[in-house]
Amino acid sequence: MSEWGSFIDETPSGQSPPPPPDHPPAGADAGGDDGGDDGWGSFADETPAAGGAPPPPSAPPPAAPRPYGVPVPSPEVAASLLTAGETLWAQVDGAAAVLGSGCRVAVVPGGDGEAAADGFSGWRPVTVVDPAALTVRLVPLALAEPPVGTATPVSELYADPEPYTAAEPGRAGAFPVGQGPDLDALLHRVQEEERARVRADVEADARRAERELADAKAELKQRAEAAEQRAVQREQRAQQAAQRAQEYAEHQIGAAREEVAQAVWQWQDRAQRAEAEITRLSGELAKAEQAGVLRHVLDRRRRAGGGRDQEGTRGT
Repeated sequence: MSEWGSFIDETPSGQSPPPPPDHPPAGADAGGDDGGDDGWGSFADETPAAGGAPPPPSAPPPAAPRPYGVPVPSPEVAASLLTAGETLWAQVDGAAAVLGSGCRVAVVPGGDGEAAADGFSGWRPVTVVDPAALTVRLVPLALAEPPVGTATPVSELYADPEPYTAAEPGRAGAFPVGQGPDLDALLHRVQEEERARVRADVEADARRAERELADAKAELKQRAEAAEQRAVQREQRAQQAAQRAQEYAEHQIGAAREEVAQAVWQWQDRAQRAEAEITRLSGELAKAEQAGVLRHVLDRRRRAGGGRDQEGTRGT
């Protein structure tokens, strides 16, 4: 078969290219991704026999391996996620097909009396016919050669539009004796150019050094001014703190003096009250002593008068 009969690298119209055997197409069905399969090997090297009849199918491909811990979805779940007319990848084996999720679907014949199975098994695109019934239709594979004149032959595609002509080999001419520039003038010009370049480099370095020195002086000046401002601020804060401390000390001294004066006045008042109380008690004590002395005298007189009365009564 010519290169037009190969369908290994062909892609049906409107479909994505088939995935490699070890990586099945992502999202191939409603159930998720599945492991790889070598179904392409079932028809990669096959050649249709004479008369266009396909060869008998090879042994049925093994079931698609499932990832560990991923269950096969139920038919109801798969039917709810499929859409009529949607194109998926499935592992086809005759009239049966298995989606990447492991769900089995039935292959139905297509239009114009197309058979349900064309003899090619393995991973291939299918179109969903009825999601509820889980039926699909195979996407036909392009196997026939196109008519003559519908495409450009490969030889013309890769042909060189301009014929190649070998050029004549180049040959060096004779040595130009007495020709060419003056070497002394050339060396002198090179020396002058080098001196000018060195002089320009030195001047550029000097200007750069001057700029760096000016920048350093400006930075140092700014730092000195900032340090001086910080010193002035610290001095002001110290003076304010000293003034506040002096005011606080004076306030404390005034408060202590007031407290001492108030305590002295209280003690003086208490002393005056105590002296007045002592004077009052002394007067009362004197009065009490005078009353006692007077009472004692009266008692003696009373007693003396009573004795006399008794003696007169006896004489009578």
